[in-house]
Amino acid sequence: MNPLQVAVIGCGTIANVAHIPAYTKNKDAHLAYFCDIIPERADKAAKEYGGTAVYNYRELLDKKDLDAVSVCTPNNLHAPIAIDFLRAGKDVLCEKPAARTFAEA
Repeated sequence: MNPLQVAVIGCGTIANVAHIPAYTKNKDAHLAYFCDIIPERADKAAKEYGGTAVYNYRELLDKKDLDAVSVCTPNNLHAPIAIDFLRAGKDVLCEKPAARTFAEA
């Protein structure tokens, strides 16, 4: 079985202390993309872990080589980003909270 191709959306603290290290230890996952609106964060992660840096998550929605995403952005962006990827047919792991309100969830 080929490893899942994963993108990390948001390359700040939670991504670097939890999500990225967990994926690097999982032989069934490959970190293919790192996305952050702060280019230096995405670039640093891509350089360190060997993936591709992206600065707008929407560029990844139609990627055929992407299986799943980890949403590690500020809370107010969790729901819209997760929903966009779910609508694009991707599996989503979302940092808590998944949404800020019941309506968003």
